[in-house]
Amino acid sequence: MLLKFTSGFEGKPETELTVVAYVFDQRGALIASAPVKKNQVQIEIKDDGPRPARLFFASPPPSPSSSPVSRDKSITLDDMERLRAYEPMWSFDPKRSDYELLPIPEINWKWWLWCLCRVRGTVVRPVVIGGEHHEMPVCHARVHVCEVDRLYLLIPRLPDDIIRRIRDELLELIEIPIPRPPEPDPPPFRFNTAIRDLSARNVAKMQTAAVASQAISLKAGAQVMLNPQPLPPKAMLTDVPFALKSGLASASVNIIRQTLLDNLVLIRPFLCYWPWLWPYFYRCDEVAVIDTDSQGRFDTTIWYLCAGDHPDLYFWVEYSIGGVWTTVYHPPIRCNTHWDYACGSEVTIRVTDPRVPWCGDPNPLPGKQVAVMLIGNGVSMPEIQRASAGVNEGLTAAGEPFGGSLEPHVWFGDALIASGITHYRWSYRRLTLADGVTASVGAWHAMDKDVVRHYAEVLADSTLAFKPYPLGPDPAFAGQNLFKIRPVNPPLNPGAVSSSWAPEVDARENTASAFFLSHLLDGGNPATGAGKYELKLELFKSDGSPVNLSTEGVLLKVPTSAGPFGPGTVSTELVAHSPALPGDMEDRVIRDGAGKIVAFRLVLRVDNNHCEAEIYRVSVDGHTADDCGFTQYHDKTSSNAYVSFKARHPNNFATFSFTIARGSVGVVETASGSVSSNPSTVGGYARDVGSVYSNNVPVADLLGTCSKAAFAENLHIDALATDGWSTLDYLDADAVPVAFALEPEPPVK
Repeated sequence: MLLKFTSGFEGKPETELTVVAYVFDQRGALIASAPVKKNQVQIEIKDDGPRPARLFFASPPPSPSSSPVSRDKSITLDDMERLRAYEPMWSFDPKRSDYELLPIPEINWKWWLWCLCRVRGTVVRPVVIGGEHHEMPVCHARVHVCEVDRLYLLIPRLPDDIIRRIRDELLELIEIPIPRPPEPDPPPFRFNTAIRDLSARNVAKMQTAAVASQAISLKAGAQVMLNPQPLPPKAMLTDVPFALKSGLASASVNIIRQTLLDNLVLIRPFLCYWPWLWPYFYRCDEVAVIDTDSQGRFDTTIWYLCAGDHPDLYFWVEYSIGGVWTTVYHPPIRCNTHWDYACGSEVTIRVTDPRVPWCGDPNPLPGKQVAVMLIGNGVSMPEIQRASAGVNEGLTAAGEPFGGSLEPHVWFGDALIASGITHYRWSYRRLTLADGVTASVGAWHAMDKDVVRHYAEVLADSTLAFKPYPLGPDPAFAGQNLFKIRPVNPPLNPGAVSSSWAPEVDARENTASAFFLSHLLDGGNPATGAGKYELKLELFKSDGSPVNLSTEGVLLKVPTSAGPFGPGTVSTELVAHSPALPGDMEDRVIRDGAGKIVAFRLVLRVDNNHCEAEIYRVSVDGHTADDCGFTQYHDKTSSNAYVSFKARHPNNFATFSFTIARGSVGVVETASGSVSSNPSTVGGYARDVGSVYSNNVPVADLLGTCSKAAFAENLHIDALATDGWSTLDYLDADAVPVAFALEPEPPVK
């Protein structure tokens, strides 16, 4: 029997769509399909076959090799959901062959455009050779690329009790910011370059005091507060919008479900830690199978719906063992999905199965390499944004600038000294002004602060002492500011029976390869010293001549994980120097005129500026609070209190938290977010060009059930700058708390 369907489109697609009609029987099995041409489709149904029950229209991926949903034999009702298919109102009538259907809704066909996504990566086998960790390529492995069920398809299918449990777990993670009271000012002394303690904290205090002194002379009562605070937690669930909190707190499971759908990014990080959710995960559809090449690399393209998120991909690997394809890498899907995969980005698959051999030979001298690991103890190289980030180059992945004493952590391979490479040098130069955009290229300056390594020395009478071993500047190369690569063993002085390196004596001193004193740039002026700076690391031979890294075969490495590293294995990758290689890092090397690599390169965004915080007087119905803090309102239901405060950082590298507390009730008004022009409004408070935030707050919201009440305003600003060990809390600011009281106007007599 031949069935004929006619159906157009609601609205007009901008491009021609490929549409296929699918007919399923009552058990959900596909019994026929055919392409739609000129709004019509004819489908042949066997007279003695299953009875047609459901009809769908969808747009399959263009290439049959890229997705299983493009092959009729594998298509299911679940695929119809994934393809955003349209199911018209239709029922089969054995006496009828022609059907006129309503047009396909725009909400369905707008999803039917397909985009290509490049998927590439490398399969490696982590091994230890000669005491060094290597990631060797695995050749001729078979990589299976699967697309995991989208969360936006899963959430609508979850039972109500599971939806409520997800809500409950998320609400427990959302914390209300606690206001921090200010502390008294330090003495108003000015910056004195003769002071011997030029630590970042001390210089910042002197700068703050100098600014405070100047401000006092200009405006009576102006104050700058210092309030050192511990390292604040990374912003995640604490700065969520009010609408999100209220949606999660709703009693309606439908509202909760929709709130979760609108905020899927909140759920993804916790899927691996919620075992009660695992039974609902996952269907994983294979979209590509690729064999790795002689370098362990794989590269292919897949299709995904343009109107949706990027695909969520999962990878598993087979290897031919004894002529049989055997699964050698198949971790749990819930903990190993690449959510919202960035098309074209490099995926590294680490196979640990001992049956899998690697291909290629390790470097003949494994220790002849240098690994640039971290700034301080907490920011690793992959967390520092690179040239592709544009204006954000040199910031951390979280958007933080650097400040204070910056100490690169570098590992030098043992074979360097054996091959005559004995020294190194860090240098820096300015690239831009404070805005990070305006070019201002300066001269190179060598870092010259003393670097030491402590070692323990035990004498014959059991006397124990921890002595410094100076790495540099090495006086043997006067004027060059060269530093020794630490030898394998410390010196054994006359009278000593043993000696050993003792990094425990001082963690910062014994891990720093150099000290980039960013707080002293441009004479210690944080405003003019801010900007992008280029750092370079060079190696030198025992005669003081520079090393050509390419000629000498020295490998540059960087870690692949975020800092701080913790107790686990820290893997590294080669700083790839060719645009033809995956993961190219050309912006991390410096070449000579012949194209040979002569240095490692790093760009850091420096900003040691202080935050500014000030709360202004409240006004109601045109009446500003008097010196005693009192102001009157005309009508509780219609009057507004004009609230304003300054939360400023010269280059917007800060966050703020503002609260208003009523009597003994606590906080009744709050606003918090980034000190930035984007967005220009935070929690209802609009920001002007001077970074002053203001809002008309309804008097009724402030008073609650009271007719008159007293209030306290608090404002704290956190600077984002980090030295790699912690955020620089001495750059924070607290406004002088302001109190005010609201009372009704007296009745007119």
